[in-house]
Amino acid sequence: MRNQEIKIQRDCPARAIRILVKCPIEYLLTSESNSCLEAFLKMSHAYRSLICLTLIHMIVDSSAIVVGPLWGELERVHSLTENSLFIVLTIHALASSLAQPVFGYIRDRYPIKSILWLGPLLGAVMMPLVGPANSVFLLCVALLLGGIGIGSFHPEAAVVAGSLIPERRTRSLSLFMFGGAMGLAVGPIICGAIVSTWGLSSVWILAPLYSGLILLLYRIGKPPAVLFKRDGNKKTQSLSQMLEGRVPLALFLFMVCSLRLVPNMAMDKLISFILKDQNVSAFQIGLIQSVFLFSASAGMLLMAFRFKSGHEKLFMIVCPLLGIPIMLVLGWDGCPMWLMTLLLIPSGLILWGTSPAMVSYSHQLFPNGGGMASAITMGMAWGGGGMIQAKITSHFVALGAPQQAFHAIIPCLLLATVGAMLLPSLPSVLPSQTETVKTI
Repeated sequence: MRNQEIKIQRDCPARAIRILVKCPIEYLLTSESNSCLEAFLKMSHAYRSLICLTLIHMIVDSSAIVVGPLWGELERVHSLTENSLFIVLTIHALASSLAQPVFGYIRDRYPIKSILWLGPLLGAVMMPLVGPANSVFLLCVALLLGGIGIGSFHPEAAVVAGSLIPERRTRSLSLFMFGGAMGLAVGPIICGAIVSTWGLSSVWILAPLYSGLILLLYRIGKPPAVLFKRDGNKKTQSLSQMLEGRVPLALFLFMVCSLRLVPNMAMDKLISFILKDQNVSAFQIGLIQSVFLFSASAGMLLMAFRFKSGHEKLFMIVCPLLGIPIMLVLGWDGCPMWLMTLLLIPSGLILWGTSPAMVSYSHQLFPNGGGMASAITMGMAWGGGGMIQAKITSHFVALGAPQQAFHAIIPCLLLATVGAMLLPSLPSVLPSQTETVKTI
């Protein structure tokens, strides 16, 4: 049994990815799918849970990006001014981000297994309602409640994903985040196609589809109960204890990651506004946005296969620097659409695809507070970056020059690099901080 457990910990990420690649939904629906489907159902609990959790993450982030190709259309339909656009963008950025530290804190004190399906369900139902919303108030309510549902899922799910393969934490988290990046990539295409065919108000049809898939996947791949058990003899930790008394360091990490994520949060909005000014359809906008997000998925796939633990801080230093020349060219007024689309590929690989390194770094920096560590790097930091980009984006959109916002992002990347250099280095060897998941 012990040898089997070790084999799962070492091989799970690669095997899970192979199954995800070899067995897409279309293949499972064919008559030749029996062997693949049977292999999936017979595999160990750990494998099955990781794959289903990854697919749920894909659906969650696909619902989160529903609004991606619609920003230009929503600005027109609701006649948004600079201030009202800033408010809407801020609510969109902060709803899930503020929910994540709350649920991360709860998770580290009282793990809640049901949040892995209740949160995604709320997000999947509310986010598609941004289309039929007939007022700015209802638009904000849909973004707020949907964001809370999405934000509640990530801290718990990230800790569970890392705990399934504790000896390959970064690879495991890369697979989990690969699912989210794939959802972000296909989401704009699906939403754009629906809007181009049936109109803005028809986006709601995604709600029952996404909700049904979430419930089915959770039923098939319910994580092992041991991951949610709390030692009754263990004293409940305070926030300071979760962060090992290093709250200032956690705040500094939050600031560094927030600056690092500004281009990630701004990219889909800026693409939408730039292309809407050129009378590009919602479907075409979604396709171009997906170039960036598919590249992010490819980056995470490379991280899952090739990343070696111990290089997290190096990635946090180098990747923002590599993104600066890309922002320079994207902000060029004469940048043609083909060049902008082409540059989205290295942007996705470098700036988004390497983000699992931040999450892994935070987990190792604060091993006693995995939920809060996830909340900082997967929630709060994205919200912080979202707030910064909301002001940048709304300002340049109001000026009628959204493309120039890329140049305003460059100082953020420079500061993120300097901040990452000041972060402490991780020990070269870290003991496993999570339970071993046994096969059943």
